[in-house]
Amino acid sequence: MLMLTVATDLDTASVGRLGELVVEAELLARGWQAGNFNATTGNSAGWDIFAARPGRSLKVRVKAKKPGVSAFRWSARADGSVLKGLSGEDADDVVAAVSFHSAGGYSIFLIPAFSVETELRRNHAAYLAEPGRNGAARKDSAMRMIHIDQRSAIGHGYADKWAVYRDNWHALSGG
Repeated sequence: MLMLTVATDLDTASVGRLGELVVEAELLARGWQAGNFNATTGNSAGWDIFAARPGRSLKVRVKAKKPGVSAFRWSARADGSVLKGLSGEDADDVVAAVSFHSAGGYSIFLIPAFSVETELRRNHAAYLAEPGRNGAARKDSAMRMIHIDQRSAIGHGYADKWAVYRDNWHALSGG
């Protein structure tokens, strides 16, 4: 693990780019050849990193959040889908969610992309089904969030729910 401390006032694009660099470095350190799609295509709407080693290749979608922020945030499209180019339960399509810590360092949750899409859709449907303030129907939006915390509210509690995915680099060896 790289030891670094991320400034809390970094802009979103810089946090995202730093997340990509960290994931790329971690993959390289584990024997993967890794290339960043964004280096040649601008900001790719689908995947960020392509990684390969004998017998396996991965498409990696990097999502990063800065210290002091509990939620990873995505925007949904008009049809409700979130992850562009998702093709069923493709085990080679992975989300690397990088959580930078206030005290320095980071955790990386390596989650099958279809699992992230499923959770985001399920959470959003549950959110809309519950009444809002004063019993009124909740207003739909494109915002989708997963909170890395221990709360029990909709979209929260993923520090425990996704503990199995935390820094689980060995899972990438399968396929």
